[in-house]
Amino acid sequence: MKRVLTTAVALTFLALGLTGAPAAHATSPTVVTIGFDDGYADQYQVMAILGAYGLHATFYINSGFINTADHLRWRQVRRLELGGNEIAGHTTYHSNVKKLKLAPATEAICGDRDAITAKIVTPPVSFAYPFGSFNDRAKGVVASCGYTSGRGVSGVDDRKAFAETIPPLDPFATRTPPNPKQGTTVATIESYVTAAEDNGGGWVQLVFHHVCDQCDAYSITPANLDELAAWLAPRAANGTVVMTTAQVMASA
Repeated sequence: MKRVLTTAVALTFLALGLTGAPAAHATSPTVVTIGFDDGYADQYQVMAILGAYGLHATFYINSGFINTADHLRWRQVRRLELGGNEIAGHTTYHSNVKKLKLAPATEAICGDRDAITAKIVTPPVSFAYPFGSFNDRAKGVVASCGYTSGRGVSGVDDRKAFAETIPPLDPFATRTPPNPKQGTTVATIESYVTAAEDNGGGWVQLVFHHVCDQCDAYSITPANLDELAAWLAPRAANGTVVMTTAQVMASA
């Protein structure tokens, strides 16, 4: 099941010429997805930070950890969704599905989707592989569970690939720039976007984890996230838009 694009988003894509034509080309827009993995409690503030600029994110959660220490509560997950953000799957307990046989992989991926579906309005259609680890078997399970995409954590290197294509080269192995870490500057994150803009456009998936002041190696401070959002929002006037994973896939 695909998330239906809002009228505003649909008109944006029509205006930019992104209407399902194959692959990115010289006149493709740049589309940015702001993603957050693992469902940490400190991610709840993202709604207010991004919302101040009219932006939304995709949250890839592990249903088995929701309502546990340091993670989101289900009521917060529902508020994120009702606030226009996308809730997506990430396995029940952050399992490395590449190492699992078919039955346990199916339980980890489909079971997670079922648990999320029972708690939110729209069944999740986007999935992210924990650790960015997957193989053909895992990709097949993700598809069989009802997802329309599977995201890794690499593949965009600003040398051979400056962005994922729209539609993706492989919808169940979508590519990203390096995950920002505690020491990654806002300028570096912005460079992932400008590199795509300067090289034919495409889809830039930014993958974050914690939102805090130096609490984890994979973290961005609230101030830096605000700075990034303030930089991204006005770029829509020049064709660089921020969309959730589901919105991008629904357009492809």
